[in-house]
Amino acid sequence: MNLFAIRKYADRVLHPIVSALAKLPLHANAWTLFGALIGLCGGALFFYGYWWPGLVLLLVRGLVDHIDGFKARNFNQRSTFGAVMDDVCDRWVLGIMYAGGCLYLSYDYPHILVVLGFGITGALTNVIIKLSIYAESQQDIWREKGKIGHPVDVVGLFGSAEFLIYYGLGVFFTALLHDPRPLLAGIWAVAIMSHVSLLQRVRFAWKRYRFVDPGLVTSDGGAEPDAEAS
Repeated sequence: MNLFAIRKYADRVLHPIVSALAKLPLHANAWTLFGALIGLCGGALFFYGYWWPGLVLLLVRGLVDHIDGFKARNFNQRSTFGAVMDDVCDRWVLGIMYAGGCLYLSYDYPHILVVLGFGITGALTNVIIKLSIYAESQQDIWREKGKIGHPVDVVGLFGSAEFLIYYGLGVFFTALLHDPRPLLAGIWAVAIMSHVSLLQRVRFAWKRYRFVDPGLVTSDGGAEPDAEAS
């Protein structure tokens, strides 16, 4: 299980800040693009080793990621385009920030370029398997306030929130101790845990859908009796 499962509790804590900022005259899609710009600036700061400003932007971008969704849900600004761009920008930003820190450390630790490729591949494949399950198992899809949901959302030990913890703590202690090794550990944690999460999601798909033929899904969203796993 990842932190997505307890997101509602985190949303309650952040609600006063998010609701206040959502009142600003910015469209939800504008907030999404603003978050992408923050991520780009954060990646540049990490690339040059400005850890404290980069950490601030990492956290601010996480807050903005809450604001755009809140704005869309509560100000009648929901759209399929907005949902797509929210997912795209979220992954793009995390990749940019992760790459910035990796490239900075690569001068002293050349092997980190291999870890960079390993980590980004693991993170992206996590997204791909999630979206593939969405597409291939529509009988389990639901919508809550316009947002698509699926049981796979809470499977795995790695997600956006976990990235903030692993990578963010690495940046924090590197800035505090003036030592690159905590960030190095955070980068390795992202690479390893993204693949652990990927294996967990593959196992989830195997257990839940190994006997399910999407062609036998009925129009009411259920599956034919002989298509279900025993």
